[in-house]
Amino acid sequence: MVKTITSRINGVREQKLLFILFCLWLLVQLVSFLQFGIVTNNEAVKYRNEAYNILNTGRFSEPKYIFYSAYIFVRVLFIESGFENTGVFALQLLFNLLAMFCFFETAMKLSDNSAFAFVATLLLVLCYPWQYWTNFLYTESFFCSLIISFTFLLFGIKKRNIFRYLAALLLFAVILLARPTGILLIPVLCFLLLYFLLSRKKFIIAVSSAVLMLSAFIILLNSAAKAGSGFDFVKPIIENSVLCYISTQPQTGTALNGNAVGAIIHHFQSDPINFFKLSALKFFSFWGLTRPYYSTLHNWLLRIYFYPIYFFAFVGILSLKKHNRYFAVYSTAMLLIFTLTVMITCDDWNNRFLMPIIPLVILLATFGIRQLSAKFLGEA
Repeated sequence: MVKTITSRINGVREQKLLFILFCLWLLVQLVSFLQFGIVTNNEAVKYRNEAYNILNTGRFSEPKYIFYSAYIFVRVLFIESGFENTGVFALQLLFNLLAMFCFFETAMKLSDNSAFAFVATLLLVLCYPWQYWTNFLYTESFFCSLIISFTFLLFGIKKRNIFRYLAALLLFAVILLARPTGILLIPVLCFLLLYFLLSRKKFIIAVSSAVLMLSAFIILLNSAAKAGSGFDFVKPIIENSVLCYISTQPQTGTALNGNAVGAIIHHFQSDPINFFKLSALKFFSFWGLTRPYYSTLHNWLLRIYFYPIYFFAFVGILSLKKHNRYFAVYSTAMLLIFTLTVMITCDDWNNRFLMPIIPLVILLATFGIRQLSAKFLGEA
């Protein structure tokens, strides 16, 4: 049956598959818009205020906004154009749609199978907790779309030319300025570069490159930690917080001046048992997705959709080690770095921190489905 369905999908021209996906994407976006409209409150307010501050003073009110500057300047552009909210929302929709196309093409390139690409993109289009961020004038939708486009430039194009890598470099710079978590791509690319160089036995260049990139990452991390309110990475640790800004236990430590990495190490040494306990709770919060303040139905829908995908993604990573090692290194590093970051800081109350890596999890899951189908059903 699986083979029959796969062969039928493969028999459909790519343009038709993309049209079907577009219609479903349009339906999901319509449902989301009818539910949320264009959300301009809460975090959206600070980006709007900062955009007006740039227009009025020519500078940021706090250094931390440098790490959001790509999105803030988008707001500035549409304020100057005269249709700020609708313009930003329309751009986020366009970026989201472009990301769906890039996701499909990346899946096609990795698998050379249109059925695989269709199923992977279908899962992402129907991933409502990922899609509805398009309606929020926050940085999430913008950032997540950029991550998919960047992945496409690395793994979704067959031709190797200078323009592809220049575009990837430019997009990487934009990602660094889209959200503070953009700096997490530095250690991810460091792992990818290390694997590339070590596989070619270029040990000296590998070590030198790793030291350089990790140094840049630590410098940026400490710069972000000192950039202003809301960037205190140590605060959740000393406040025993699992969810950011929600402390569940009495404070057990004191803040330290100096670099963020050193402060985290200090608090680990001071109370390693509590540190590991909090880290475990953050891990399960991050990947578990459920929340006590969600309804029972909401929590079960999250479990039913995501938990099987996690299982298949694990199988997919194992199978990719033999077929596409570079993508396996990239995706594994992304999942590990984002997870570890949450484990040593805090998780978001509505799962925003997980969303940038969900597309990779879905891609890996479809590899896992394909692998298990081939193994147990004798079908490719």
